[in-house]
Amino acid sequence: MTSSKGLFKSIASLGVVQIANYVLPLISIPIISRIIGPEKLGVINYAVAFIAYFNILIGFGFDLTATRRLSKEPKNIRLRITIFNEVLWSQFLLLVVSLVAYVICIYFLPPLAKDKEVAAYTFLICIGTFFSQNWLFQAMHDLPKIAWINFLFKVLFTIMIIMNIKEEDDYVLHPLFTGMMHISISLFCFIWAFYRYELKFIAVKIKDVFRILHQEKVVFFSLLAINLYTTTNTVMLGLLETPTQVGFYTASQRLMSVVIGVINMPLSQAFYPFIGLAFVKSIEHGIETIQKILPVVIIFTLLTAIIIFFMGPSVVVWFYGAKFTSAIPVIKILAIVPMIVALSNMFGMQIMLNLKLDRLYFMISAGGSVFGLALNYVMITNFGFIGTAWNWLLVESYIAVVMYIALRIRGIDPIDFRRFSVPSMLELLGTLRRK
Repeated sequence: MTSSKGLFKSIASLGVVQIANYVLPLISIPIISRIIGPEKLGVINYAVAFIAYFNILIGFGFDLTATRRLSKEPKNIRLRITIFNEVLWSQFLLLVVSLVAYVICIYFLPPLAKDKEVAAYTFLICIGTFFSQNWLFQAMHDLPKIAWINFLFKVLFTIMIIMNIKEEDDYVLHPLFTGMMHISISLFCFIWAFYRYELKFIAVKIKDVFRILHQEKVVFFSLLAINLYTTTNTVMLGLLETPTQVGFYTASQRLMSVVIGVINMPLSQAFYPFIGLAFVKSIEHGIETIQKILPVVIIFTLLTAIIIFFMGPSVVVWFYGAKFTSAIPVIKILAIVPMIVALSNMFGMQIMLNLKLDRLYFMISAGGSVFGLALNYVMITNFGFIGTAWNWLLVESYIAVVMYIALRIRGIDPIDFRRFSVPSMLELLGTLRRK
């Protein structure tokens, strides 16, 4: 991205996308949750949590690695076509593998086997992931152009969900419409990108597909490791406890995912190519850019945490109804998580990946996953869904702290406390507006 104006546009457009991804579905929840109740909500959310493993597999970290490759030469059509086909054919192979593995899970994993229809409809999300070439829009700085397309489709499907779910047994329609929505948006954007960026299909040899997957494996395993200590919380809770407990935990967890998605994801995805260009100039310039941005991110997410802690209980009852009051302690425990995630994103994705410290990023994430899996079992068996909430908070804190220590050991200090002054932050915002 060549200007701060472009950066602001990307952040704003990603905000629109995340509102569509997280906030719009929540418009339907005050209605739907009162109809289907905690148990059926738990069934749906368990399937969504389980399918996240396959979404990570199909995505394979290309939103980071392919963006990094193309953002250096976005106008190089030949490179664009090459990367597009490498990613596409790699993801097609991963989609086939995912389908076979998921069918086996549906028949042999009790929480999925009990409601095969919900499980089957939920897999439609993976097909949407295959057609979604979000890395391409990021690298080409065209996110503003697809943000409103995303938004409009999701408004339409949110209305469809509200209008069609009238009684408890209609809960199976929720994953069906959600899956259809993902496929519709992704396919529309796929076709639009194909013609806009002058793409074409070319054959990629299977050995080249395996080479690409091997080449990008470190980032993938890092993302998988992160997913293990977040999504596995829900999956393990569903295996050890009832769908109702899953419903209570995921009610508050979903609200926190909205906050993380709407606040952290736009900042992370929009800043990634911007900060990447700063690191291309020099490591010093990249670190200085991080130091300027970090105080704004910290203060903003800290204020958000305070608001969530005090307003969260009322929001839970308003959104889900009186049946979900047991979920209130969860949202209080998780209030600080968005700020911790923002810090680990800056330390990990923005610094380590731009410095090609992919392996270090993976090792820390993997260590967090091992810590989280072991702790999660103990927490669930002793405290149920409340223990799951504490587990998420503790693991996120562990990863952020270890990442910071690892950077300091290598002589990199991402935090410059002089930048936390009001004049310094106002100067940063003023500079961004002028450019």
